[in-house]
Order: sequence, then C-alpha cells, then structure tokens
Amino acid sequence: MNTIITLKFNYIFLLFFTFLFFSNPLSGRPKQKIDSLSQLLTTVQQDSNRLKLYGQLCWYYSSTRDKLDTAKMYADSIYNLAESLHDERGIIYAHFYYGTIDRHQGNLVSGLEHFNKYVKYHAKMGNTHLVATGLYQVGVIQKNIGNYEESLSTLYRVLEIHESREYDYGIGFTLNAMGGIQRIIKNYEDAIQSYQRSIQIFTELKEEYDLAMSLENLGNVFGELLQYDSALKYYNKALAIDIKLDKKYGIASELENMGNLYLDMGDIHKALDYHLQSLEIRKQLPQQRDLAISLNRLGEIYLQLKSLDLAEDYLGQALALSRKINAKPEILHSYQEFAHLYEHKGNYFQANEFQKRYSQLKDSILNEEKLKQINELNARYQTAKKDQEIQLLSKENEIKEAKVRQQALLRNALIGIIVLIVALAVSVYHSLKQKLKTQRIISMKNEEIKQSNYKRKLTDLELKALRSQMNPHFIFNCMNSINRMILSGDGEDASKYLNKFARLIRLTLENSENNTVTLADELAMLEAYIQLESIRFKGKINYSISVDDDIDQSSTYLPSMVLQPFIENAIWHGLMHKNAPGNIDIRIHEEEDILKCTIEDDGIGREMALKMKNGSVNKTKSLGLRITEERLKLISKNKLEKWIQIDDLKDALNNAIGTRVNIRIPLN
Repeated sequence: MNTIITLKFNYIFLLFFTFLFFSNPLSGRPKQKIDSLSQLLTTVQQDSNRLKLYGQLCWYYSSTRDKLDTAKMYADSIYNLAESLHDERGIIYAHFYYGTIDRHQGNLVSGLEHFNKYVKYHAKMGNTHLVATGLYQVGVIQKNIGNYEESLSTLYRVLEIHESREYDYGIGFTLNAMGGIQRIIKNYEDAIQSYQRSIQIFTELKEEYDLAMSLENLGNVFGELLQYDSALKYYNKALAIDIKLDKKYGIASELENMGNLYLDMGDIHKALDYHLQSLEIRKQLPQQRDLAISLNRLGEIYLQLKSLDLAEDYLGQALALSRKINAKPEILHSYQEFAHLYEHKGNYFQANEFQKRYSQLKDSILNEEKLKQINELNARYQTAKKDQEIQLLSKENEIKEAKVRQQALLRNALIGIIVLIVALAVSVYHSLKQKLKTQRIISMKNEEIKQSNYKRKLTDLELKALRSQMNPHFIFNCMNSINRMILSGDGEDASKYLNKFARLIRLTLENSENNTVTLADELAMLEAYIQLESIRFKGKINYSISVDDDIDQSSTYLPSMVLQPFIENAIWHGLMHKNAPGNIDIRIHEEEDILKCTIEDDGIGREMALKMKNGSVNKTKSLGLRITEERLKLISKNKLEKWIQIDDLKDALNNAIGTRVNIRIPLN
C-alpha cells in the first residue's frame, strides 16, 4: 500500500515538475536531485512523460558542463523517442538541448543551427517566451564567434520580451550577457549598470548559481578599469559561491580572471600559478573554448618570462583548438602573441605574417563602423528605456490628477466641471503644441541623418577611389624598371623615368587632398601617368588629348582622380596585349553643365580581355568603374540612369577594334 502511494505521489510530482520545465527549458536550474530524477525514470511508463523526464535529465547534465556526454545521451533519447511518436515539439526540444551541448563544447556553428531551428518553430507557434529562450542562446553564440553587433541586437530583443512579461530571472540572465558585450566594446558605464542590476535580481531570487557569474563579470570590468581591489573583492565572492556549489567551470573561470588581474598588476609568478590551476581544471571539462583561452594566456605569460619554447607550445595548442571550433576572438589573440613570439626569436618574416593575419581578422571582427553601430544600438535602447520611464511617470501623474478631480467633483460639482473643462483645454493645447514640436524635431533629425549618411557615403567612396588608383603592381613595376635601367648603366633614361615617376606621385597626392581639382590638374596627372606607362612598354602607347576651346581648364572643376581608372583599364586590358603600338584618344567638351569625356582605345576589346583575364592565374577585381559611377551619382542633383557608358568598337566583319568610354561629369 505504501509503495502504491509513493508511486502515485512521484507520478503527480513528475507531471507538475515536467510541465513547468517543458514550458521553458530556462526557467531556472534543476532543483531536484539527480538520483530522484533517475528513480522517477524507472517508474514512468507513458512515452510523453518519459520524453519530458529525459529533458530534465539532459538539462541537469548539460548545466553542470562537465558531463556533456551523458547530456548528449539523453538528448539522443529525446530525439529518437519524439521521432518515433511523430512529436514535432519534442524533436524541436531535442534541437535546443543539442545546441546547448554544442555551445558548452565550443561547437559554435553547429549550436547556432540547432537554436535557429528552435527559434523558427516557436516563432511560427507565436510563443514569444520560448522565442526569447532560443534567441538568448543565439546571442551568446554570436558573441563567442565574435559577431558583437548581431549578438547585442539579439539580446536587446530578448530583454524586451522578458521585460514585457516581467520575467525577472530571464531579465537578469540577459543583462549579464549584455554586460559582456558592453565590456568588450569598452562601454564600461553601461556594463557596470547591467551587471549590478543582474546581481540585484539574482540576489532577490536567491539564484546563487547565476549570482556567482555576474559577480565575476563585474570583477572583470573593475579589472579593466585598473580598480584592482574592487575586482579582487568580486572575484573572491564569486569563487566562494562556486566552491560551495562545486561548480568546476566557474572555479576555473575565476582562477583565470584572478591570474589575468595579477598579470596586469605585475606579479607574473602569481599570475602563472593561477592560470596553471585553471588549466588543470579545464583539461577535465569539455569546454573547448575555455581551454583555448587558458592555453593562450599561459603562452602569453611564458613569452613574458622569456620561455620561448613553452610559449610556442601553448600558443600552438591554443591556435589549433580555436580554429577547430571557429572561436575568432581566441584566434585573434593567438595571432597577436605569435607575432610577439617570432619577434623575440628574431624571425621577422613570421612575425610580420602573424601581424598581418591579426590585423585582417581584427578588422573583420570589430572595425570602427561596427563599433559605431553597436554604440548607436546601445544608445537607442537607453533612449527608449528613458522614454518608457517618462511615459510611465506621466501615466501615474494622470491617475493622481484624475483622483484629485474626482474628489473635487464630489465637493462641488460646478467647480469640478469648470476645472475639468480648463484642464482638458490646456491638455489639448499642450498636446497639439508638443505634437507639432515633436514633428519638427523628427523632421530636422531625419534631415540631419540624411545629410550625415550622404557625407559619410561620399567620403567612403572618395577613400575607396583613392585606394583603387595607382595599382600597387604599377608602382612596383615602375620601381623595377628604374632599377633595371640603373643596373644596365642607362643612367640618363633612369633619371628621366624617375623624374616622371616622382611628378606622377606628387600630382596624385596633391589631387587626392581635395574633393575637386581643376581640369588642367587632372589632365596633367593623366598625361604623366600615360607617359610613364609608355616608357615601361617601350613606346607602344600613343595618346592624344583634345579639349574644346570654350572650356577654361583652370576654372573648370571636377572630382579628383575620376578619369584615371578608365585610362588604366584601356592600357592594361586593351593595349597591353597588342603586338603593335596602341592609341588612346581623350576628348573633352561641355554640354549643359555636364562635362562629357570620351576615352577611346584601339585595343583588343572587352570580350578578348575578359577571356585572357579568366585564363590568367592572377585574377584581380577592378572596383574603379563602380566606385566612380557611385561618386558621380552622389554629387549630382540630376537623376540620370547612366553616368558611364562603355561601347565595344567593331569593324565591318564584327571584329573588335577597341573600346569607347563616355563619362558624364556634373559641374555644379
């Protein structure tokens, strides 16, 4: 009889417990002991209840982070059982657990795929709470990959959902994750506020497991602000909680951060001791990204201790592991430390190679534009929060005023009506006035944004245009030509060539300093460029420049360096491949405030040039034409479809005899 009562109690408890969990996998850490869950599994026969219990066991083991193989076994059980039952919802929950396990193991791309399936399903079902649960995991993986802008945007969406539902645990968890990104982009004030708010929430909820994480992260912020005493205080608080909970990955993380702090304080031996302790713990855990972090830090420390072989060994392990799991921030760290290592070894070639890799990857992860976008996103959120608080305060005031008016009406109906009419009139007046003011402000802001975007885009295009001119291969070829002339004893030609080369570089730099230049300066730069190319190609290039007499070249302005890309294309893709000498004809005339420039060559034509380019090992991508056309569109007030037109010239037998480019440049 007692056994039957116990089984019924366990069954009722299971239904209640798993219902709460299955409505949201992140509703809190599992509180039931693992042996109780395992015992329940032996007594439950119904497949749907076994499915839910597998979920509890999987979440328990994945949350410990040191028994992920067991968690994977239960995730497989969920998937296989759900598939046999044709239970789509159960399959989707299996994807959630697979994603959680992948994230803890460092399999970030695979984890992202699983969580995206989970989010897509619940978005289709209209369950915003579970959408937020999945999006949180997506945001954390985006951060670990190094996509900080996408991560912060995703977490803001999660926070809005949790705040609308007043789900405190989710708010605290999300704020903790957002603080990490705010710290990365050096927005320390917002990071401190996010962590302090999450600490307050977890303290009130008595969630020690997550409280330790927020305390540690706040310590990281104070460490970067060089407030070492405050940082150590929060690290020790977090460490005490994790030791109490036997949370191994948390202990390893706190030891690592304390090691980093002592390294910043100059106590390198104490830092080494903490990092070695952290590494030993992480070797026993499945978190590959955390292991890569420890290996990187130890490589850095041994480099400072001049133990170069040990440094190279640890950095090599870190780089291999980081590449395997696609952890870009740790790959970046390895590149930087390898550059320092090879510099210490005197291998400057390798040092330069790793420094180049570091710079390229750093630009792709977090360039200036991304930082700007992230901070703008952060600012928009803070502004929205303040507006929301103002609206709430306004509503509270309106309620209070309504109560006052109601009491006044009870005392004196006539006075109350008069007060109400006056208050309503004032309210309408101020509302209309505020609405008009708001509309004016919005209109002004929109215009400012439009102008700012226009100026930034134009500046970007001008910079791209400058970078696309003077192909580096051309400059190196010029230098090699000068070198050959000198070595062959042809000093006079070398001197002439060098003078022309210097003049071209000077003209290029002078023209690039201004947004517009005179037509005379632009043509002088073009002529110098063509003469240099003609010398390099043994006089195979002939040219002519004709300008209408009614054009004043010294007072006619056009965008700087706008014609050079087309001359370069004519030479490199048209004339260079001809056996006989080639010709370039440049004609310029003005028509209705439009400067019309025609560049015509008798080269091999675009079709043959494209075939030769496709068959070449060195396939380069020319951006000059597209950039130039975008510049012309931006500076023009006319809405023309084409500013640049390219025609293929052919003879009576349809053979290519050259190319003609017509360029229209607005003069005002």
